[in-house]
Amino acid sequence: MRAALLLSVFALPVQALTVELPAGAELTREVIIDEGARSVPTGPTDPDAEVPAVKLANGTVTIQAYRIEGGGAPAALMAPVMQSVEVAGFETLLSCETESCGGFDFRFSLELIPPPDMFVDLSDFVFLSATDGEEYVSALASRSATVGYVHLSRITPAGEMPATVQAVPAAAATATPAGSLGETLEAAGRVVLEDLTFASGSTILLDDEYQSLEELAVYLSDNPSKVVALVGHTDASGALDLNVAISKERAAAARTLLINTFGVPAGQVTAEGMGYLAPRATNSTAEGRTLNRRVEVILISTN
Repeated sequence: MRAALLLSVFALPVQALTVELPAGAELTREVIIDEGARSVPTGPTDPDAEVPAVKLANGTVTIQAYRIEGGGAPAALMAPVMQSVEVAGFETLLSCETESCGGFDFRFSLELIPPPDMFVDLSDFVFLSATDGEEYVSALASRSATVGYVHLSRITPAGEMPATVQAVPAAAATATPAGSLGETLEAAGRVVLEDLTFASGSTILLDDEYQSLEELAVYLSDNPSKVVALVGHTDASGALDLNVAISKERAAAARTLLINTFGVPAGQVTAEGMGYLAPRATNSTAEGRTLNRRVEVILISTN
């Protein structure tokens, strides 16, 4: 799908908004979530508070990821999207780049389609959110060494879904590429360590032997210049500050195991916590909350 074509999914008959992408853009994944509360960032990450956002009680969100072979800088990739929004008369809520957005914390507060369909360089991305008062649009542009990526989200009133789009299960967005942990980490930039388990409300690992950590240790040993971050996540039960603390302690427990048991140099791994700010599933069901309680490893070195 060439970006010279207009994205019909972003054009309802009663709206003037159509969104254009850079030439050569190809759709890699599309997810439609039909119900649930939504939020749209309106300001950069505040380390001491939630990301400033417009809170919507309900809405249908259409999420798409595009890749552009070659591409350009993130700002150039975002330019046609920004122009489309301005032409449609939408009000810009937030326009920022990497550090002015809040860097690492801001990116992981967003609901994004995961790699390999979407890739975000944590040191180089651009974000935009805008609204006409009824619809909300957000976009993020970034790139790898050879490919540009654009992520588009459109929120419409609950129940409204563009007829030209076929919905796919939200669970599809959690897929990760096949291969060893190291191969997946190199290709996708992140891996969920599914075998790390904690008792409810606890920050203590239930075991001291985990295949994922052993594989990660081997990868780091083979690649001594690589640096990773272990990032803990929780479901949405409880206060944000408590969940952030718990999630960071869970990541720290995994880091300690990597260092003390598997001999990983301390400088190759950090521990962070996101609380409930980066869900990979709905928090409205027990199954979704279980999926959201996790530890991920993020490749943060760029060499």
